[in-house]
Amino acid sequence: MDNALDNILRRAAKLMLDFENPQVYAKGGHADFVTEADVAVQTFLLEELARAYPGAAFFAEEKEGNVLTDRLTFIIDPIDGTTNYFRRRRCSAISIGAVENRKPVFGAIYDPYRDEMYHAERGNGAWCGTERLHVADAPFERAVVGFGTAPYYRELFELTGRTMARILPQIADFRRTGSACIDLCDVAAGRSDGHFEWRLQPWDYCAATLLVEEAGGKCGGILGGEVVYDRAMPHLAASARIYDQLQQALQAVWQEMN
Repeated sequence: MDNALDNILRRAAKLMLDFENPQVYAKGGHADFVTEADVAVQTFLLEELARAYPGAAFFAEEKEGNVLTDRLTFIIDPIDGTTNYFRRRRCSAISIGAVENRKPVFGAIYDPYRDEMYHAERGNGAWCGTERLHVADAPFERAVVGFGTAPYYRELFELTGRTMARILPQIADFRRTGSACIDLCDVAAGRSDGHFEWRLQPWDYCAATLLVEEAGGKCGGILGGEVVYDRAMPHLAASARIYDQLQQALQAVWQEMN
């Protein structure tokens, strides 16, 4: 991993943790919050990355007017797991993905609470520090699956609830941390077997998608198609062993509801 980027992420994390009681503001959606720390960390990242990588473009959660082109673009989540962060649950991460020609080429996710630096480069594997990551090989009936509740979108509440009820009897169990980045790192590291959310934003999954793929897993749309990075999508990630079966199970719930 590039030393400059490693340094930027660690300095951003220090700034994040320096806020003892950050101001919290509602963004408009159900339970959709932003803190002054999110804004401060994002501002820091945009400034430092622009200095380190002249000519790069930026696509970030707290930035207005995001547009993705074919040029090198950093897709940034300054604090993934904002509610965890201001509720002091110690389960949040900083995520930076880089895409070129609309495809991910690099990703880094830093969990400052565990001092774990996850990173992946296209064709060079997925890593946590110096440890190479590999997805698990458990069968579907023994799978542990992470999920997101898409809490900002009331129109998805019933679908999410029905999904839990239909799929839980088919697998071992569900897990949810409140941070999609961390849930996806768990898939890449083999601690979970899959993860899905019916509507997830690019800054939540950009870096982690590459991490899962470089660890031997698969990512795509729940309803089919490839991962896109310019808009929200129903995102699915899983080990190669269970990906198709999990996707089919999720699609069955969708068809039942539509």
